[in-house]
Amino acid sequence: MAENKYWKRFYFDFTNYLFYELNHFDNHVGNQMKLLRAFFMWLEKELIIMPGSYYHRFYKTHEDIPVIVLTPERLSFLIHNKAFEQSLNKRLRKMKGLFVFGCTTALRFSDLTSLNSTNIETIGHNKYVVINSQKTNTNSRVYLPDYAKDILHKYRRRKVSLFPPISMVNFNKAIKQIALLAGWTEEITKTRSKQGTPFVHYKDAAKKTNYRFCDSISSHTMRRTAITTMLSMGMHEINVRLISGHKANSTSFYRYVNYSDAFIDEEMDKYYAKLNSIPPSL
Repeated sequence: MAENKYWKRFYFDFTNYLFYELNHFDNHVGNQMKLLRAFFMWLEKELIIMPGSYYHRFYKTHEDIPVIVLTPERLSFLIHNKAFEQSLNKRLRKMKGLFVFGCTTALRFSDLTSLNSTNIETIGHNKYVVINSQKTNTNSRVYLPDYAKDILHKYRRRKVSLFPPISMVNFNKAIKQIALLAGWTEEITKTRSKQGTPFVHYKDAAKKTNYRFCDSISSHTMRRTAITTMLSMGMHEINVRLISGHKANSTSFYRYVNYSDAFIDEEMDKYYAKLNSIPPSL
C-alpha cells in the first residue's frame, strides 16, 4: 500500500516537473512515461525482477499535432513557376526539387533520401518509384509525372543515391527559407497540450508572436501534402493508400488527411446546392 502511494506520488511529481518546470507538452511527457514503463517491463521479463504492477498506471499522455500542408495552388507554384526557381540559389533549387518530389510521391524523408537507381522502374515512357518503406515494411509503387522525371534527370549521374545527401535538420531549414522567399508569411495559431488542456504556443512567448506559415513547414509536410492533394483531387482512398503504403483501416492514414479550406468550401457549396434544390414540403 505504501509502495503504491509512493509511485503514485512519483508519477504526479515527475510529470508536473516535466510539464511546468521544463515546459514540455503531452507528447514529450508521454514518451518519457512510455520509456519508464518499458524499463520496468524489461526488469520483469528479462531479469525476472518483479517490480510490482504500479508501472502499468503510468499514463501516457498524447496529442495529435497538426502538420502544415501546401494547398494545390502552392504546390503548383513550386512545380511550374520557373521565375521563382531561377531566383533561388543553386542549393535551394536542389532542396526545392527534393521537396516537390516528396510532395508528389508521398514518401517519408528517410525513404526519399535513401532512393537509388534500383528503386526506379521504367516501362516504355513511364517511370515509377518502387520502394519498401523502412518504417512500416510495406511496398509502394508510384507513377512519376513529367516534372518529377525532370527532377530525377538533373541527378542522373549520381551513383549511390538519387538525391544529394542532406540531414533532416538542414533540409527543414532550407524549405523554411524557400517558403519565406515565396512570401508564405501569414500567421498561424499553434496550440499544444499539457495534460489534455490546450495552450497557445507562441514563436516568441514574451512578445506573444505567432508562428508564420514559413516557420512551420517541415519534411513532414511532403507526405501529408501528397496524400491530402490526391484525396482532394478525387483519387480513390484505396489507390491513395496503395501509394502511401498504409493498410486498410489504418488509423495513421486518417491523421494525414487535412483537406484545404478551398476544397471544403467547394464540397459545402455542392451540399448547399443539393439542399436548395429540394422542393419544400410539409
